Amino acid sequence: MNAYEPKTPEEPVLLAVGLVKQFAGRRVVDGVGLSCQAGQVLGVLGANGAGKTTTLRMCYGFLQPDAGTIRIAGTDRRADPETASRRVGVCTQDDTFDNDFTVRGNLEQVSRYFRLRPTARAGRIGALLERFGLDRYANDKPEILSGGYRRRLMLARALVHEPRLLFLDEPTTGLDPQARLEVWELIDTLRRDGLGIVLTTHYMEEAERLSDELLVLREGRTVAAGQSPTVLGDL
Repeated sequence: MNAYEPKTPEEPVLLAVGLVKQFAGRRVVDGVGLSCQAGQVLGVLGANGAGKTTTLRMCYGFLQPDAGTIRIAGTDRRADPETASRRVGVCTQDDTFDNDFTVRGNLEQVSRYFRLRPTARAGRIGALLERFGLDRYANDKPEILSGGYRRRLMLARALVHEPRLLFLDEPTTGLDPQARLEVWELIDTLRRDGLGIVLTTHYMEEAERLSDELLVLREGRTVAAGQSPTVLGDL
């Protein structure tokens, strides 16, 4: 069985229902629901301030929803947050790796956080460095990497513990066109591996290129949802 595959084909790797989040008395997310299967990219499209990032932060556990439920590969996030967190990988908008460590060292630190067995750690890190084209930079500090390779390191770090679900928050913002295409190709390969992927974007082209299903948010509410070509055709 693929490492990313859920226990049953019918069980989504992400199922969120009725998510609500308020800040200073204002609902920034108002009743949003989303579902993602293994081997599927769910795009969340919307302008800045639409509630995309807040929705993702609730799903991966950075924020607690004021209402609603979140299940990760069959595990209720509120009831068993530790198990749910081990099943997700997160790649945020901003680079959050540690420049005090080398590229390899950043992956090693994450592997220790998730308590990978020492016998498996070196092989897993070596495979990720090769897969993401980072092996030539393994002993360098991340500060020397280009924007595209920084994104590669963020992706590799999010996958160290072999999660079933990957959250990508505006993964290509600020990249040049060539680096953007390379990140798109990496996302395609992860989808083919059977990983469930939820990505936010405000680029229509990116949503069309990557998403199997699409959710469109406006002012914290869902305004359209369904298969990507249908949704984009109605916008």
